[in-house]
Amino acid sequence: MYEFEDVHNTLIPGVVTPGIQVTWSRHRAWHGETVSILVRTELVKDGTRLKLEIKVKDDKLLDSLDKGTIAGNANSQTYKIDWKGKKLTADATEFVVTATIKDYGITADSESLFVDVVPPMFSA
Repeated sequence: MYEFEDVHNTLIPGVVTPGIQVTWSRHRAWHGETVSILVRTELVKDGTRLKLEIKVKDDKLLDSLDKGTIAGNANSQTYKIDWKGKKLTADATEFVVTATIKDYGITADSESLFVDVVPPMFSA
């Protein structure tokens, strides 16, 4: 009998899980600018609801966007950085966005977006 002779019609059980990734369109921004939030998924049906939460890295929630849906395994939204009334501390410069799809129980955090909330001080 040869090495490759045998019944090859066997079932190999496995689980295929959907995936999600979220990123900012840039790495740095100023307060008042508009940036994009880009979400990419795998094996997620079109029309599935998506929730985005913007927060200070390792701290409090700043904003929540709950109106997006997945289309073609993607979702892109523009977001204006307007946190004047949010009472941020002076050392808050790193911000992340968390994408959640409840139907599949998946969640992902983005890399940090560095935002200069305080305008720069120029010498006279």
